[in-house]
Amino acid sequence: MSKLFERAKVKYENAQNNYSKIELNDAYLDDCCYNLQQTIEYCLKFIIEMNGETYVENHDVRAQLNKINNLNIKLPVQDKIRNMASTLNSWEAESRYNDNFLALIDDVEDARTIAKELIEYCELINAKQIK
Repeated sequence: MSKLFERAKVKYENAQNNYSKIELNDAYLDDCCYNLQQTIEYCLKFIIEMNGETYVENHDVRAQLNKINNLNIKLPVQDKIRNMASTLNSWEAESRYNDNFLALIDDVEDARTIAKELIEYCELINAKQIK
């Protein structure tokens, strides 16, 4: 079994922890954004893998969405991810390497909602694979 979903859950837990501390230091906001992006990326890759396909080996959320579309998979948060794809893609590197990185709290809230819903969706997929 792939480690992708386990990694996604850890990244989500890290993001939640970071989010609770963002008022203490901007570094928590930066790390929260990175962990949310990783949560979403890992979940998308897990979904692709659980459908018997190989995910795209990059960090581009759009590339994973295109693969999901080609597989005719309909995610409950697909439109939300598509609308945030550019922002999420920028978070993968900018949140770690750009000293001037700044995220909008509304975007962070949207990404947290997407990540939570994807984790729940992947839990259902994972439960079906175990049985």
